[in-house]
Amino acid sequence: MAKQRATRADEGNHSAGAYALRYGAEFGTSVFVGGFMGYWIDVFAGTKPWGLLIMGALGFAAGIRAIIRAYKELNAQALKQTQELQAPENGNKDG
Repeated sequence: MAKQRATRADEGNHSAGAYALRYGAEFGTSVFVGGFMGYWIDVFAGTKPWGLLIMGALGFAAGIRAIIRAYKELNAQALKQTQELQAPENGNKDG
């Protein structure tokens, strides 16, 4: 119960810099992990540079997908907050 309250209290308290850092970290990590895996595939299989190129491209695609997912999540939160602000306080639709 306390965790839910803390989560609700934290919603909407993030700055634009925090979101930019999150997006950058997710994208960079995805590309790095894909490239790293490709490099090791090349080392063990002797397929230079194909493993690095293919896995790097897959890491890039995974990074783009992570950014799109985070963007949709951010938009859903903004829409929810906007709808909460527009809701009448007394519960009547007449205002």
